[in-house]
Amino acid sequence: MALPAKPPISRQARADHAVRRAQIGDLDGAKSAFEEAIAFDRRNPDLLFNLAIVEEQRGNADGAASRLSQLLDLKPNYPQAASRLSRLLARFQISELAQISAGGLKAAILTPGTGQQPLVDTAFAWIFSQKPPLAALVERLQFDPSDTLATGRAFLDSLTTDNQLLVIALRAGIVRNPLQEMALTGVRAMLLLECDAGRFEDRLLTELAVALLAQGCNNDHAWAETSAETGALGALAIDRQKLIGGDIETSRRFLLRALYRPLDQIVTPPLSIDEARRLKPRILRDTAVPHLEALQRQRTFARDIPVLKPFADATSRRVAGQYEEAPYPRWQSLHRSQAGSLKRALSQHFPIDKLAFMDGSFDVLIAGCGTGQQALQSSTAYGPNARLVAMDLSAASLGYATDMATVHAIDNVTFVQGDLLDCGSLDRTFDIIECVGVLHHMADWRAGWAGLLHQLKPGGLMYVGLYSAISRTNLRTLRSEPNYPGPSCSNDAARRYRHELIMRPEGSPGSELKISRDFYALNAFRDLVLHESEAHVTLEEIAEFLGRNRLMFRGFTVEPQIATEFTAEFPGRPLPGSLNDWSAFERDHPRTFDGMYRFWVTRENGSAPQTPCA
Repeated sequence: MALPAKPPISRQARADHAVRRAQIGDLDGAKSAFEEAIAFDRRNPDLLFNLAIVEEQRGNADGAASRLSQLLDLKPNYPQAASRLSRLLARFQISELAQISAGGLKAAILTPGTGQQPLVDTAFAWIFSQKPPLAALVERLQFDPSDTLATGRAFLDSLTTDNQLLVIALRAGIVRNPLQEMALTGVRAMLLLECDAGRFEDRLLTELAVALLAQGCNNDHAWAETSAETGALGALAIDRQKLIGGDIETSRRFLLRALYRPLDQIVTPPLSIDEARRLKPRILRDTAVPHLEALQRQRTFARDIPVLKPFADATSRRVAGQYEEAPYPRWQSLHRSQAGSLKRALSQHFPIDKLAFMDGSFDVLIAGCGTGQQALQSSTAYGPNARLVAMDLSAASLGYATDMATVHAIDNVTFVQGDLLDCGSLDRTFDIIECVGVLHHMADWRAGWAGLLHQLKPGGLMYVGLYSAISRTNLRTLRSEPNYPGPSCSNDAARRYRHELIMRPEGSPGSELKISRDFYALNAFRDLVLHESEAHVTLEEIAEFLGRNRLMFRGFTVEPQIATEFTAEFPGRPLPGSLNDWSAFERDHPRTFDGMYRFWVTRENGSAPQTPCA
């Protein structure tokens, strides 16, 4: 007698089995089970998402990224996948670009509330890897920079109807690769010097040109230009009446100049919003108008920012002047964290009972908020219980921050203009103070830090970022060179100097700056290399300050692999470790902190700062 056939395993049963394997920590078994489930249910995005999580836990970043991009190609509206892909790409460089779905990258970049720059970086890498002739030309740029125009020609010749990812990436973020930048600089030069008016009737070419215009807005027009380009720009006469009357040739000239200069500096006086709404073609109008509207809103907000008191400190006035001229950073996207996620992150640094105050209303000071990206990201991560005050020297930066808070519908942040030396005028204390990348730009970082401590509640938490003297040795070398242009140099001089650093051979002073994310926008380059005032601090100096002010070190913010290496070198000394041990570790690994120490401290209950408040 024949045995009855086994009933087929349902799709849900296969999925449940895979989840159980993952829950008990059998990652290899979970991977196989999810792959088997997907073979029977190929269009199930949740299976792909869970498999991506398993691949990431297995240490297979390429596999996780591939699965997430496939998922987003299948289901573009999947915010959790877009967010996870962005975070993954921020931590890992993908080697198997051929396995990444371009459609998935596009969907992720276009997902609101997702950090776009890591996705944009991968999109550009994917684009250049998919065009073999162009990739070969770009490689040649390493050896012969005169091939820039040839690369531009090749790029334009390669234009096809599948260039949507390129256009989206140019609009959404910043090109942060020197060879890619040089290639696209060649494209820009081609558009100006060698493309006749007739070629602009090509919709694809015009679409690319307008995307390059947007890229110039994003990177603050950081790309260098040749004397031939400067001369050609000067010869582009623009008749205002013809421009707003829709004359195609005048519009082409406007577009070409806007590839090199800010939109509000193309004609004098600048175009009004109403005039910009009459630009042609439509793709140019639809890009120019929102940008000019944003500039107008930011200037209006800047005028209305409340001021604590006039700046008395000369260094503060100089630094404020730098950021009034070049607000930093000009960011394009905001990664919205899950409300309360920062409390979970802080549990790695503090006992959970130390964070109980976050279950009710609590107060946070962002001291030196710049253009607001850190403040707005923190506001979403702290959640609705947090009441944030964000303070900065620069009204222009605060105008930008206020505008972005409005755009992203964040209403629990109050912006105020003031010097950290005057923070006592806030007349309130805070449970948490964040001060990252600010104190080292003051005349006396110790006095600035001590002043903030007077605003920190007993038992309060503080997050501090200070330049590492070891990591920034290269910057001190550059400042001593005879051709260093100085903090107050013109934008043209800053662009030329930046291009010179790009062209320096590997291993020469300044060549390593190309790995910094702040190298690729002009406002960020000024902050990185041409700052009005900066101090470099040692861990020994930080330890001395903490001891004098009864502050307890609670740990650095570093990548997991760095923490793993530290514990391997100092076994038996659990994290957060001592600053003495970290100092020894940094001497052996000078790039540990990527230029800046970022760390948490807490103020012991009942203690008060010992350093006098300036």
